[in-house]
Amino acid sequence: MPKGKTPSLIGSTLGRPVKKICGRRGPCSRCGADIRKRDVCYDVPQLRKPHSNTRRFCATCFVGVLRQTRDDLDELESL
Repeated sequence: MPKGKTPSLIGSTLGRPVKKICGRRGPCSRCGADIRKRDVCYDVPQLRKPHSNTRRFCATCFVGVLRQTRDDLDELESL
């Protein structure tokens, strides 16, 4: 179950997301679900963190991130 506000890709602390095939098992940064080896996942770089840190999202959570980003862009366009 995702906790907290859905992140947006508009923030200046995030880089360009990359779709990847997971090389090793690990948790989703948002919901904590297990992302298994060879599953599709999305890595979002955190530019303000050292050593090229990324946040890894499962496909379900990344859809929510994209939706939030789209909503933020729509809000900016309406101004």
